[in-house]
Amino acid sequence: MKNPEYRIDKDILYINIDGKIDATSANEFEEKINAIRNANQGMHTVLDADNLEYISSAGLRVMLRLRKSEPNLAIINVSPEVYAIFEMTGFTEMMKIEKTYPRISIEGCEFIAKGANGAVYRYDDETIVKVYFNRDALPEIMQERENSRRAFVLGVNTAIPYGIVRIGDGYGSLTELLNATSVTKLIRANPEDLTQSVAYFVDTLKEIHSIEVEEGALPDFKKWVLEWVDFLSDYLEKDKAQKMRVLIEGIPNSNYMIHGDYHSNNIMVQNGEPLLIDMDTLAVGHPILELGSTFNAYIGFSELDKTVVESFLGINSETAHRFWNLSLARYLGTDDEKIINDVENKAKVIGYMRLLRRCLRRNSDEVTVNHYKTKLIEVLDKVDTLVF
Repeated sequence: MKNPEYRIDKDILYINIDGKIDATSANEFEEKINAIRNANQGMHTVLDADNLEYISSAGLRVMLRLRKSEPNLAIINVSPEVYAIFEMTGFTEMMKIEKTYPRISIEGCEFIAKGANGAVYRYDDETIVKVYFNRDALPEIMQERENSRRAFVLGVNTAIPYGIVRIGDGYGSLTELLNATSVTKLIRANPEDLTQSVAYFVDTLKEIHSIEVEEGALPDFKKWVLEWVDFLSDYLEKDKAQKMRVLIEGIPNSNYMIHGDYHSNNIMVQNGEPLLIDMDTLAVGHPILELGSTFNAYIGFSELDKTVVESFLGINSETAHRFWNLSLARYLGTDDEKIINDVENKAKVIGYMRLLRRCLRRNSDEVTVNHYKTKLIEVLDKVDTLVF
């Protein structure tokens, strides 16, 4: 038996098991698994059975011993044939064992959108598929399904993923969306008249922000931003870092919902009704936290390279600016430029914080880092509060 391959992701030790585990190989299999576990102590073990063909009673006894030493041991990607063995012998009742998922290909599929954790494609006329960047994304998929379910129950029009699939070495989730098109496509179809696309975009956002969530049911976005403050404080002058902290700490705590990655790629329109997708970043927080991220999608990300927004949304920079400006005015319910500019500056604080942190963590070039650092300092000097 060859040495099993393994990988580590977020303190989880994934060990690949393949072939047959029977009387002739069980002892060697156990020794090799324990050697890997002993070399990576303190981690939760998950056995990936994607290529496991058969397991005998000798192999099952090994699994019992492994589970005894690690009660939370899990086995994933189990074929229907092997799963039937686990089920018949009662293993599925005593430990976490997950069946493998159908495999599909996205070759030739229409690209719809790219979000924080994955990319969305049109799989067929009735279905879209989200392909997750993280190859071990099952927990993320389960969380997104739960977020979608929770939002739907609370009154948000959202498309709920119904199936999990394997795509290459990773995972995807399927969602039924018959005859649906994204708001981004509506923008591209009629860039001269953005009235309808802005209405879909803003009215859906305001609906999200009006929903109060039970305390603790969703992550608190403000806590994430406070972590950005801690990170960025080492890169700013002391007085600027202190003002940044005061501004963020001054944002009121809130149990009202925010999407967390809100842009027009994540809103589908079906029979005149907007539906939210890509719900893995759902959180609670003050609306300014949402507006900062949305500012980035249309303006912030592409300040140094106008082709970025064209690649991301398929619209030119001028259209993206107009869409953002019209959307912010509709959201605030005013055409007063002073009010709009003031809220935009507040949103920019959040946006530039996120961009500067992103650039520093990715070791971006000095020009890019200095640009967003300068921009952040400029807006810090313009605002005394982020509340509106």
